[in-house]
Amino acid sequence: MSHIGQDEGDLIVGINVVPLVDIVLVLLIVFMATASLVVKPAIDMELPSASTGDSKERNQFSVLLGKDGAVVIGERKVEEARVPQELQREFDAFKERKREVLAGEGKDLSDNQLTALARSELTMIIQADTAVSHGRVITFIDLARKTGILKYAFNVDPTPASGPSGGSADSDSRVATVVP
Repeated sequence: MSHIGQDEGDLIVGINVVPLVDIVLVLLIVFMATASLVVKPAIDMELPSASTGDSKERNQFSVLLGKDGAVVIGERKVEEARVPQELQREFDAFKERKREVLAGEGKDLSDNQLTALARSELTMIIQADTAVSHGRVITFIDLARKTGILKYAFNVDPTPASGPSGGSADSDSRVATVVP
């Protein structure tokens, strides 16, 4: 007599992946739903307001200066003593990205030419809380210029300020005019 099911001695020849797929899809939905809640600035800050800011998006990296003294370069929180090395790393990384792009176009530039290109194109976006002192911002600009980063801009809140403390960091921020 033939059996429809498996006998105790038969080997399992197939794996039912439907429960695994169900679990993976549920996890995917959970991650997609919570991803927008997890993404926040590395430092809570109030940006100064400026109604004349422009949006800039090319050849740039950010430096966040928090009122508590925290410093974030790019997406990494760094100690104050490591700031020059991190700025140099950003500068060198930009040069390498440019080298790869230009090599793809069939161009080969010397290291001096890449350095000159990086000095003319790379922009440091400074995002400083309204409570950060002017002197601290100038210190970071000076460190960047010593590295070779000659262009910088300030991230601002595009809404007009109602007082000296300006708007909030949660709003759509823009970059004020680049200072060469």
